[in-house]
Amino acid sequence: MDRQFEEARKMEENYHKQFYQEHDIYEEGTWMAGPMPVVMDSLARLMRLKQNLTILDLGAGAGRNTIAMAEKLKGTSSELIAVDLLEEAVQSLVEHAKDYKVDHMISAEQADIEHYEMRKNRYDYIAACSCLEHLSSEEALSKVIRRMKEGTKLGGINLITMSTNVEEVTIQDHRPREPLIELNLPTLHAEEILADQYKDWEILFTERVTQAIPEQKYDEPTEFRCQLIRFAAQKRSE
Repeated sequence: MDRQFEEARKMEENYHKQFYQEHDIYEEGTWMAGPMPVVMDSLARLMRLKQNLTILDLGAGAGRNTIAMAEKLKGTSSELIAVDLLEEAVQSLVEHAKDYKVDHMISAEQADIEHYEMRKNRYDYIAACSCLEHLSSEEALSKVIRRMKEGTKLGGINLITMSTNVEEVTIQDHRPREPLIELNLPTLHAEEILADQYKDWEILFTERVTQAIPEQKYDEPTEFRCQLIRFAAQKRSE
């Protein structure tokens, strides 16, 4: 791993550790105020076909998507596996699962998704939300996507959201800073990678939205700006 990657990874870890300490899931005014709508929309699509689902949530954080999906699946025999790099995130997710009375449905694992093994044909739904941009390289991205595809059952869905074209500016005077993010791909290039990786699947949607999120990551407040890719594909054949 090169020095820039290590610095970016450490900065992201510190930012998220502090954020999870200071904020709760579904807290108004934060990016954890609710689950991502695209996550729930793809879940609803699958629930029209079957009720008992096996779901893998990569980069699950404190569980804003995992908990919401589990609540939708209450009363079924569904299983959700939530994976995050940070011990603090996993501990927080476990506590939230107990608070929302869905802990019997959720298994939480601390792991680096870059090296996380996914059992073949196990999952109906794999969500990788705002985590693939924290991989070490394009090669690592391609390997993780291949494992996601292999781990998905026939008819299953892969959902990806990914920050691209990342910029960071100071809030006070809008001064640009060198963004500290592990994998900062141009938007079009990232879209081309996804289209190529999933060319043998049915692409359900691919879209991009502009995001601007205030952060307290450095020694001064900054705004995180990006083009967020939202992408979903469904496995139609082996």
